[in-house]
Amino acid sequence: MKVFRKKVIVSTLVLSLFAASIGSLPLSQQGLISKLNLTQTANAAEFEQSRTPFFDRLNELYAALASDPGGLQDVFNLRDEIRAYSLTPDDYNVISPLWAKVSARLPESVDRAELKENLIRLIKTASSLQTVSDLENLRTDPEFISALKAVASASGHEDIGVDDFLVFLLGDGGSLKGLEGTVSSLLENMQLVQLIGLIGNSQATTEVLLQATDKVLSDPDAYKFSLIMNELDISPADVRMLVNYFQGRLQNSDRAINALTMAYVRASVKDSVLISEDGRKHIYSLQALGVDIPSFVLKWSKISGDESVTVASNGVITIPEGIESGTAVVQAQLINPYGGKGIVIFEKAVTLGDATTPGEETVFPAEQFLERMNKLHAALAAGDQADIQDVQNLRDEIAGLDPTLDQALIDPIWAKVESRLPANVNPDALKASLFQIFTAVGSFQYDPNASELEAIRTNPEFRATLKAIAAAGGDANIVMDDFLLFMFGDGDSHKGIEGTVRDLLASMTSSELIGLLGNNQAITSIVLQATNQLLSETEAYKFSSILAKLDITSLELGSTVLNYQARLQNIEPATHAMTVAYMRSESSEVVNESEDGRQHIYSLKVLGVDIPAIALQWSKVSGSDDVNVLPNGTVTIPRRVASASAVIQAELINPYGGAGKVIFERDVTLTAAAEEGNVFPVELFLEEMNTLRNALIEGGTSDVKDVKKLRDELIGLNFNKDQTLIDPIWKPIAAKLPASVDKNQLKMGLFNIIKAVGSVPYDVEASQLESILSNSEFQATLDTLTDAGGGSNLKIDDFLILLFGDGGSNKGVQGRVHDTIANMSSKELAKVLSNKNGLETVKSNALAAVLADKDNYVLSEVLYNLGAKPVDVASVVQKFKNKLKYDEQAIKALSAAYIRTETESSVKITDNGRQHQYTLKVLGVEIPSSSVKWKKDSGSKDVKVDSNGKVSISKKVQQGTAVIQASLVNYLGGSSKVIFEQEVTLINGVEDPEAMINNIIKSLKVELADIKVRLQAATNDSERVQLILDVVQAGNDSYDQINEIDVSKSIKNKAIKDVKNQVTQMTNLILKDLMKF
Repeated sequence: MKVFRKKVIVSTLVLSLFAASIGSLPLSQQGLISKLNLTQTANAAEFEQSRTPFFDRLNELYAALASDPGGLQDVFNLRDEIRAYSLTPDDYNVISPLWAKVSARLPESVDRAELKENLIRLIKTASSLQTVSDLENLRTDPEFISALKAVASASGHEDIGVDDFLVFLLGDGGSLKGLEGTVSSLLENMQLVQLIGLIGNSQATTEVLLQATDKVLSDPDAYKFSLIMNELDISPADVRMLVNYFQGRLQNSDRAINALTMAYVRASVKDSVLISEDGRKHIYSLQALGVDIPSFVLKWSKISGDESVTVASNGVITIPEGIESGTAVVQAQLINPYGGKGIVIFEKAVTLGDATTPGEETVFPAEQFLERMNKLHAALAAGDQADIQDVQNLRDEIAGLDPTLDQALIDPIWAKVESRLPANVNPDALKASLFQIFTAVGSFQYDPNASELEAIRTNPEFRATLKAIAAAGGDANIVMDDFLLFMFGDGDSHKGIEGTVRDLLASMTSSELIGLLGNNQAITSIVLQATNQLLSETEAYKFSSILAKLDITSLELGSTVLNYQARLQNIEPATHAMTVAYMRSESSEVVNESEDGRQHIYSLKVLGVDIPAIALQWSKVSGSDDVNVLPNGTVTIPRRVASASAVIQAELINPYGGAGKVIFERDVTLTAAAEEGNVFPVELFLEEMNTLRNALIEGGTSDVKDVKKLRDELIGLNFNKDQTLIDPIWKPIAAKLPASVDKNQLKMGLFNIIKAVGSVPYDVEASQLESILSNSEFQATLDTLTDAGGGSNLKIDDFLILLFGDGGSNKGVQGRVHDTIANMSSKELAKVLSNKNGLETVKSNALAAVLADKDNYVLSEVLYNLGAKPVDVASVVQKFKNKLKYDEQAIKALSAAYIRTETESSVKITDNGRQHQYTLKVLGVEIPSSSVKWKKDSGSKDVKVDSNGKVSISKKVQQGTAVIQASLVNYLGGSSKVIFEQEVTLINGVEDPEAMINNIIKSLKVELADIKVRLQAATNDSERVQLILDVVQAGNDSYDQINEIDVSKSIKNKAIKDVKNQVTQMTNLILKDLMKF
């Protein structure tokens, strides 16, 4: 893929000569710039600053060098020669004095042989980078970093990295130009006579390179690498000596240097033209590096084009009277002042026309088109190597079609054309030329470049063919650009087939868009739909008008497309590859960033269409271990990390099975917001406490009194008498404190914090909580602890977050207890609720888990840093429990209140409504009936309640209401405890809601069974797709009906899950029938 394999240009010479000058083996077959095109660079951010200006410049220079194939080969020859070069004893003798300067300053602990080898390997690797990932690996390679730091430390500077070496060579894309940019600046500041004097003068061009080297090495303030060289007493003169020495050893250096110098000049050339009033004469002149080039040093000529176009050596281009227009490709050579062949510095396709001729030729916007194609093929190059090969195979197959044997492929179109040709036209020759147009454009779009496009646009045979065909349709005013405009559009109001396809894709739903992956039949259908649409736009497209006059319809065009598809073996894999590349080129991310900057949630759009998260699989390609990437696109860094980067990618899951395809990749950096510390969610906590308080009151005045007594007892603890309670954590903390800290004062502060925070669960008001959070003495204590242990700044909020969570992903001890219970079986839950220490064990385990999570809890991190282990904290908790005599009863009361807030009832009602059977769930876990005792607290005498939860009325009673209660038997090893109370009404004749739900499920099954029968009778994919929509609608209807029934949430969720499973099974069955494999 020529246009996307950006070959090494000027930086090849700079890297090669500099690398050779300090004793390495330079560039590989694929150099640094061969993969760093603009699209990939913009998605990577390998350097700290933007590299776009740098790579823009290199891409310009590459294009300038590529226009001189001989010069391009000279550069490659030099690169290959350097790569194969082996150092000789003479070479080592030249290098040794410089190495001695480095070696003499190294400490004895450094292995000099190993260091020298690593430095050589560093420069070899820097000279042979192939991809963005290779560059990232180089920048983070620990051996390379170590080698540079060893050399830097010998000079007294250790703050150097691989990036500094790369900036020295290539610049930073900004103010630091590096060797490559300095060469460019020197050339741009030369006088014209000096530039001309460089032609064929390798000595003069080498001097430009050496001057650039001198200049960069003499700027230690700007370049760290120059500073290190300066400190090691390696002077610009030393480097100049090495460059001259190794240049003399390289046979291809003179020709390569000349080629690269001329590429710089060629890249700067701008043309201006004077056009006569009648349009028949164009007079061209040129500028290079902003300087007018005298006509006497230029030689103009015609490369190809119409015979009517005449090009004089002085740049005057004309067509004779009587010729309406003419097109040619012209070039200008810079005459070699030393004799020999001149250097081509300018080439362009020009069109001259009679200004009096009515009508204007269509002009195809080639530059914009190539930008679009380059973007698409860059996306292809960023994907699988196999995809690139599939596309290349198709291009080669199209280009290799036999002009004689394969002409029948265009017969559907040709039959309409041939019937209208005049007698003086040779139909065989015209058909052969039309076939060549199809071949040229067909293969070109799979690897577009400027020279091929110009060759197609200006090919006189192609122009003549189209004019002859158009004349048969009654309009000869048509050119190749009209055909290209019909195919590819102008990127604006004329969308062409390509732009119309894009609009059709953008109007699709996400499922339709994803369904294109691997479905070549669907893709062909879209292309033909777009073609049919354009055929009707005869006013906008000349080509559509000609086709209409020739009676060529979508039928003939479609038949021709199908002919090519049947003939080309590589079209399916190539179409699949290009579809993926198109999605990749048109994908854009949407990022939802958390307030603290530690979490990014990524989603994707393709052509503005949201891609469902379920269709994507996100992963980390490379980067920091601190960056965690979940499959759903959630990217996070832990609390202890301020910033981290990684390359992430999104893979589109293949809906038909098989391997997915990466459609998005980029380098991301997560940076934590300025450290303001965590904030405890006060309002949310107070709401939960209010709910708990109400539940506590429901348990009776005895429970309320027990909790109040514990709170008063805890607040009444005295530091002087009770400070030993915190000794298990204080002892390791005290050992970490500096002598300047008043340990007694600090221990008292910590004791008071524990007292205050410990009292919070036992009835706290908003004002009391705020006074704890804003207590300056508390914060001073915590600041001292933070200073002693290091790590994040500790606040009172962090104590509360550890206990009760932050309202988000960090759930604290309370949240861990909640999750543990919710994941229990009924048997496990019954055991916990009936065991004296059951809940305390759950709480202890939750506390240990949170204390071990240093990444997400600041208090856990600080305690760890201070040497206080989870077992020490557990000892403190136990000491307080032993000390506080009201602890056991208060904890029982609070635990019962907590269970009360999390208890839900389920009821089964008989068809006649006279009997309700109640069961209970805590956090979604059913409590065994043996652990619960039911009774009637108050209400109608007609309502009977037995101990197992059955509530009933006799058939003679029309209605009855009562308040029922459920108590846990042997609660925490003691007496029973009321955990549920509810008023219930039984009405004779009311239908059971669960029976209603069962009827809905039965109806859905009947409907899905009918759809299954219709599936077996379906004859095409459209009918099968409609069945999928019918299945989804049936599921939605059942969902809506279930939601209207007054029944518990758990029963609804179970029913909805059943509906979802049935719908999913039927949908999968239909999708399987749609697949062809």
